[in-house]
Amino acid sequence: MNLVTLPINIEEIDYAELPKLQKLSVETFDDSFRHFKASKDFSHYTLKNYNYGQLAKEMLNLQSKFYFIYYNHKLAGYLKLNFATDALEIDRFYLRKDFEYIGLEKQLLEFTLKKTRELHQHRIWSSVWEHDDSVLHFYKQFGFQKTTSRNFSLNGLLQKDFIMELNL
Repeated sequence: MNLVTLPINIEEIDYAELPKLQKLSVETFDDSFRHFKASKDFSHYTLKNYNYGQLAKEMLNLQSKFYFIYYNHKLAGYLKLNFATDALEIDRFYLRKDFEYIGLEKQLLEFTLKKTRELHQHRIWSSVWEHDDSVLHFYKQFGFQKTTSRNFSLNGLLQKDFIMELNL
């Protein structure tokens, strides 16, 4: 019996793909958080954070890069990395619902580890909502540890993110 491995590609995106990024950003954010009690309506949040102007500004920032991940030639999700002098930040890490839990999360994280090493960085961090147990567990599986927390407002409600860090 021959097993077929479906292709997985991770590609840096450019400004021409802004419309695709905008649509994917709203879709994946909404899918990721709509089931939480504190997240009844994200339209205000997504209008503010995932509009064309905001995303274009982020894409033009030389310290940030966006990447699409494709599975079997289908757009599966995206990653946003921020590059600083002391660490690499995983700012956004989202997959479409149909592509979750098939190993793409691991592929994106391994891609990030490779980028970190290429840049001679020694630390990766990400901010994770305290109620997102599956993401917290995922990061812990790769050796990330909770180092601190920070508050943020979501739909007028005070929320908390845990800062997850990995030292290489």
